[in-house]
Amino acid sequence: MPRLLLSLREMAHLTGGRWRHLPADGLRLSGIHFYLPYVTAGDLFVYLPREGAAAGVAAESIERAFCQGAAAALVPKGAIPDARHPLLEVADTEKALQDLATGASLKFDGSRVLVTGSHGKTGFKNQLHHLIRNQIPVHAYLGSANKELPVLRAIASLTRDARVFIVEVAVPGRRIGRDRAFFVRPDFCVITGIAPEHLKSHRSMDRLLHNKAEVTAGLRPGGRCLLNGDDVEFPGLRTAVAECSACEVLVFGSAPGSAGRLLSARFEGMGWRVEAEILGERIAYDLPLLECYAPLTSVGVLLQARLLGADLAACVAEYAGYRHFGSSGNLYRVPLGCSSFFIYDQSTRAELRGFEAMFELMSRLRPGPGGRKIVVMSELFDIEDNPGMVVDYPKMQTLMAAAGIDRLYTIKDFMQHRAALPASIGWHRHAAIPADIRDELLADMRENDMIFLRADPPARLDVLAEALRRAGDGPAEQLY
Repeated sequence: MPRLLLSLREMAHLTGGRWRHLPADGLRLSGIHFYLPYVTAGDLFVYLPREGAAAGVAAESIERAFCQGAAAALVPKGAIPDARHPLLEVADTEKALQDLATGASLKFDGSRVLVTGSHGKTGFKNQLHHLIRNQIPVHAYLGSANKELPVLRAIASLTRDARVFIVEVAVPGRRIGRDRAFFVRPDFCVITGIAPEHLKSHRSMDRLLHNKAEVTAGLRPGGRCLLNGDDVEFPGLRTAVAECSACEVLVFGSAPGSAGRLLSARFEGMGWRVEAEILGERIAYDLPLLECYAPLTSVGVLLQARLLGADLAACVAEYAGYRHFGSSGNLYRVPLGCSSFFIYDQSTRAELRGFEAMFELMSRLRPGPGGRKIVVMSELFDIEDNPGMVVDYPKMQTLMAAAGIDRLYTIKDFMQHRAALPASIGWHRHAAIPADIRDELLADMRENDMIFLRADPPARLDVLAEALRRAGDGPAEQLY
């Protein structure tokens, strides 16, 4: 079990807190969590008081954390007067978490990789962690939580054995990237891909590019930035980076001269055969992922891995066992009769370019005998969060027509984008919520069907995805 980088004495000193009820034989902490469902054995549970919470909530939450295996808890002074468990009492637990993150960041002497962008952050982080973990001791939280408190938690949770730290950072507005990079103090900033998102807070694409680029202002001396050279916003992003930092920029893309260059990608069966050149080293490998952007993403990941000192041949061999986190999309095979059906699950992610990529993917897949392509989808993006955003409906119609959709279900606010549908599509019905189509869809499953799910998280299409995974004649198999 890993051990936190900060000692108990350092935690008390950094937070101005005091330990109570420490066991005589000491205390070994291996992680930090503030969200109860994720607390596991060895964790320090951080209790964050909620305004207006009923009396007794603190004691109840902390008791639950210890029942789940927490080794200690970070609590407000006086919150648990009759405590029996190890507690670090502080004046303000949120401020204490920030202090722990600052202390851990200053103490950590390994390499730090900050990953941001409009999309692809979680996939890049998790792939990099998976590919190097058997070569270099690496620390990262593999979920998609990337706002202020999860970033602080990830830093504060640095372990003593780690030599590389990878953290995913969301930048939804002005100065946020600069502030979060201040705590990370990265050696590398990776900006994965840019798309119109959160325009209500960014106000324009130019400001969005600048706000994302601000993470480079936090680079340590000699730090470098990795950019996707094939991204449509690359020229503007590179300019924005130059405005924020004098750092060296390394590019991964398909153009000659790229530090990580994608030479070829051939789709075969349910994956890609990729050839690439990473800092002058050629390598060919099988990539068991479906999306059109997967080959280039893998080149960026391999470039970063090589910069960290990893062996490329050993890295690509690890792809055989890689599995996406849920927000990056998962592929499942569900047994049914003598065959099976497939679920492509991106039920917690709605974003215009992601929809375009899903329809492109569908055009390359062919169901088995009798199988159909079935889509359940919400609106193409959050209009309230992106006022004034324009959709190229003729382009979307072309993509959806080429996808070969046999049956389409739409939910939530899709009707505001009905102009995206080609005349030839098999639009079956629209429903306000997934529950309204659940029974019909489950009863209609056939062998060799392919079901594609994509929606804005508030639509809760993930509940329908779970029901589909349970609808077969045996456990669903996650293919990636």
